[in-house]
Amino acid sequence: MVAAIAGTAISGRPIQCSENELAIMQPPAGQTCGDYLSPYAAKAGGNIINPTATADCGYCPLVSSDQYLAQVSITYGTRWRDYGIGFVFIFFNIFMAVFLYYFFRVRKSSGKGLGEKLKGVTRLFRKDPEAEPKGKEKAKTAQDKEEKVLP
Repeated sequence: MVAAIAGTAISGRPIQCSENELAIMQPPAGQTCGDYLSPYAAKAGGNIINPTATADCGYCPLVSSDQYLAQVSITYGTRWRDYGIGFVFIFFNIFMAVFLYYFFRVRKSSGKGLGEKLKGVTRLFRKDPEAEPKGKEKAKTAQDKEEKVLP
């Protein structure tokens, strides 16, 4: 969903770098910033802030928001696919919440406990699937704990 919203909202917008985002450099003597940085900007893509200056050349590495979005793998062309994946996820969760609520709370029981209903599933998690589970031992009462003394 984030990729779909970001791809739709900010794609194609121009970028203006602030002062702290600029790469500042000095051109060789006798050259302007445009002469010095034009070959690099043509290959790397970017914007020369002051092309006629002979000192303190400012270079912004991004021209459009699509360059930034490409760095985080978001494209305008996949926005509908991304929206679709997001909505399928939402509808699946709603469906499963309603289904599981119905299955465990609303559906009439056959009288069997949950352990009996899920016996096939719980067998998968036993160390020895062939062994039958042992019943719970009856708690000893106080009378059982006392030793009976014969006269």
